[in-house]
Amino acid sequence: MSSPERDLEQIEAAVAQANPSVLRMAIYQATHDPELAAMEVNQEPRRGGAFHSPIVDPRHDATIRRKAVELLCQGHGDDELVVPSDDDLRSMMRMMTDVEPDDVAFRHGREELAFDPFPREASWHGEKPEIPEGFRVAIIGAGPSGIASAVQLERLGIPYDVYEREAAAGGTWQVNSYPEARVDTSSFLYQFKFIKNYPWSEYFAAANEVKKYVQHTADLFGVTPHVQFSSSLEGAEFDDETKTWVLTLVSPNGAERQARANVIISAAGQFSTPRLPDIPGVEDFQGDFFHTTAWDHSFDPTGKTVAVIGNGSTGVQLTPWLAEHAEHLYVLQRTPQWIAPMEGYRAVITPEIRWLFDHVPGYWNWYCFHTQVTTNGMQLAQEYDREWQARGGLISERNDGLRAALTAYIQEKLAARPDLVAKVTPDYAPLARRLVVDSGWYDALLRPDVDLVAEGIDHIEADAIVTRDGRRLEVDAIVFASGFDVSKYLYPTEYVGSHGASLQELWAKDGPRAYLGMTLPGFPNLFVFYGPNAQPRSGAFVTWSEIWSRYAAQGVVHLLEQGARSFELRREVFDDYQDEVDAAHADLIWLGEAPADKNYYVMDGRQIVHWPFRNEDYYDRVSAFDPSVYDIS
Repeated sequence: MSSPERDLEQIEAAVAQANPSVLRMAIYQATHDPELAAMEVNQEPRRGGAFHSPIVDPRHDATIRRKAVELLCQGHGDDELVVPSDDDLRSMMRMMTDVEPDDVAFRHGREELAFDPFPREASWHGEKPEIPEGFRVAIIGAGPSGIASAVQLERLGIPYDVYEREAAAGGTWQVNSYPEARVDTSSFLYQFKFIKNYPWSEYFAAANEVKKYVQHTADLFGVTPHVQFSSSLEGAEFDDETKTWVLTLVSPNGAERQARANVIISAAGQFSTPRLPDIPGVEDFQGDFFHTTAWDHSFDPTGKTVAVIGNGSTGVQLTPWLAEHAEHLYVLQRTPQWIAPMEGYRAVITPEIRWLFDHVPGYWNWYCFHTQVTTNGMQLAQEYDREWQARGGLISERNDGLRAALTAYIQEKLAARPDLVAKVTPDYAPLARRLVVDSGWYDALLRPDVDLVAEGIDHIEADAIVTRDGRRLEVDAIVFASGFDVSKYLYPTEYVGSHGASLQELWAKDGPRAYLGMTLPGFPNLFVFYGPNAQPRSGAFVTWSEIWSRYAAQGVVHLLEQGARSFELRREVFDDYQDEVDAAHADLIWLGEAPADKNYYVMDGRQIVHWPFRNEDYYDRVSAFDPSVYDIS
């Protein structure tokens, strides 16, 4: 046992590194100290005011830390976490944020706080019914959303199979193994709330750590034995007589087999189909070349001249590593991106912070909640403010503030190379395309052995890239950091619905569409995760995959409890919903602010990726399965 002096030293060191706003709530939860409750909270602007973070006024910091040390020295770290009542929790949310939560914000926030053992659990409404013999759910994909669905079904005792085309679980984190790959949202958002206080090593986890996390989840909840790896679902046809899906599965050696499922949950993902740029002559190149999702781990750039094509999230992450190892690097930029600094990016979680998570009841919960409410404000910068525009503004005070902050950041980073500033500064509004996190990209451009090429590519030859202005760049290797074809929501599966319904026909008018991003008329017993217009406007994918998995599991529960065999979205619901979605885009920046042909958010003149309403509305609509919009038989 350590001495009291050493305990005090450890406590003081940890408390010194604590987030005062989070520490205040954890200590208040244990003490209900009125002095803590009365402290002033400021809305601190971030990124030029694009969003605000609720921060307890700094004049209270010393008091908070002193009270924390006193309480922890009394042994509070050994106490059980006491879950507040709903009334107390609502009051505490208001105390932290200085905003009164409405009922929807409260329900969402309660889940984000994750005091309950399984905050987003689907459950039976009474006794579990007898499940018909042979009933099975097929989950397509063993990434985060597929594993989340499997965990729900495992807990419900509903038979299921997971089909994964890769050799291991992990989803996009299984295929994206290029150097320096990592999440660009906080690890404390990019996690399931049914796993408490996972020991992340970094605030923004690297790809391999995220992959291990997904695999850990599958193992912990007994899902792994249900996964059939190296099984690609190539075809799925609905059998109207039996009300089941007939699945055609293909192994890597080309062998086919069939299976049946009563319900399909497609968790194939939005970022699963690599997109190679259509560049004349690419097939003639004789050097090394590959897409980042097929990273060649035997590839050594040492002593080579390398070109990286793309400056989105992947290209920006990869460029500093290539610059460090290659003899010379060409960075080929088609369209400038808004590339932003991120506080804590690459930062390691210190032993002192880990001690707080492990030994201060509630600290982890309030840290997660504070991260969520802070990032949620970013969505407001995606909206036009017509009054602001009438006074001469470009988009809104928030968006224009973000533009000014990011422009100043570019000018600061490239002060030594003013010739580059114009090349890399976008002429469209921030957030009209995906905001990219700077992982050393601007620093890499300053190196003497790195050239930014923004003239565009005309064609590729056996040993060179030729630009549109006739410049010939001799290279030994080309890395395509060109992203994904997000329009291929269900690729590579060819789905044939009821009475021969086809997705091509359903989506022929103006691209992919789905009700709440999840269900389709003509395709009974099918859920699509991360489908059209299903990406919420802020937050982390894993949070929403957990919410989608509850919705789908509730749908399966309803089917079984009703003794029914199928559910199908009513066509009029689908049509009315699409009209609502289209109308909402008039108030948002995605269609009008970025080049339509260079923005994966937009296809055929329609924004197909994002949910067009605020997150609170999406949460409200997908937090519970609504049988009234389906024909159930």
